Amino acid sequence: MVYSVSFVAFTIVGVLFQWLLKLFRPSQGGVPEKSKVQDATHKAPYPCNAIKGNQKFRITMGLRRLDERNWLTVDKNYLKEHDVRISLLQNQRSQVIQCLPESKIACAEALEVVAEFLCERFPDMFRMKEAAGVKTIYNSKTGESFVIGDENSGIDPLETAVRLAMEDLSILMKNEEGEYYLAASATLFPVGWTVQDRIGWTISQMHGPVPEWKDKIGHSVNKFFCRLTPESPMERSNYFLETKEPDEDLGDTLFRPLGLNEDQPGLSIEDILLRQERQTFRRLPRTGALIFSVKTTLNTFDELPVEQLQALATEIRSWPEDMAKYKGRDIWGQRIFGIIAFFSPSFLFSGVSAFDLLWP
Repeated sequence: MVYSVSFVAFTIVGVLFQWLLKLFRPSQGGVPEKSKVQDATHKAPYPCNAIKGNQKFRITMGLRRLDERNWLTVDKNYLKEHDVRISLLQNQRSQVIQCLPESKIACAEALEVVAEFLCERFPDMFRMKEAAGVKTIYNSKTGESFVIGDENSGIDPLETAVRLAMEDLSILMKNEEGEYYLAASATLFPVGWTVQDRIGWTISQMHGPVPEWKDKIGHSVNKFFCRLTPESPMERSNYFLETKEPDEDLGDTLFRPLGLNEDQPGLSIEDILLRQERQTFRRLPRTGALIFSVKTTLNTFDELPVEQLQALATEIRSWPEDMAKYKGRDIWGQRIFGIIAFFSPSFLFSGVSAFDLLWP
């Protein structure tokens, strides 16, 4: 107990010093021009659902109706994440993209849907041209162009889609037993797995390591997939706590096939991140396959509103032991409480000790 409190106190002092350095660091740029404000690649990421701060843990699907206008998004991280995606496709290809033969037609339809959406939603960035019956999409930010609907283009449709979008994309299809499985996937920013290992797995197999998933919501998830229609797309949010090494490059932070927690994470406030996923589900109208998208957003704790820090701490405390172990609380628990206590001092006077907050 003494060790826990002293560790938290040490963390608060360290965070204060780092925060002051950040606060008084000279600005790297002036006021943005009007044209840049309208540029999608200068916008903040689309917000995930707020952390609710539930005091009692309960695993749920947490679905809501999809904000269809923002099905796919573009934000200030587009270009640097695009570079990471290209590098992964070139150097880790088999680990990040796999397409089973039966998914071929669905992948082609997915690309058409993605390309049409991006051109309509971000017309200053994406343009579609058609000549002699051949459609080509042009990305003005990267200078890339891709042929749409041509089997001889030399690039998989799903790869083209994730080169255009910020989201990872997967195709889910129903097997003979009526369960959905991973028929194709371009997952470049995974958490604790690779596409190469899990292609062809059913949804229940993929979630096998998640405590309580099979018993509490496994049946409901497959039932939801079966009932999903092209007119009723849905979305949900998920979050993780991620630790990283000092000066780790963005690619290593986003591509985490072995899990999210370093055994000896860095001590800087920037070495512990809130990693949020916005997940969407929609049925493709022609093939009937499901397209599943995941948009990953990273935030340091000083970027989060105080009420979200408080809600996060409450939920961390609510996790049962098996879930806490799965999420790595033993590695980052005390460190995160110290950070939250610094940005939300009222927590120190709430009657909850550091030890009780993290280990109920």
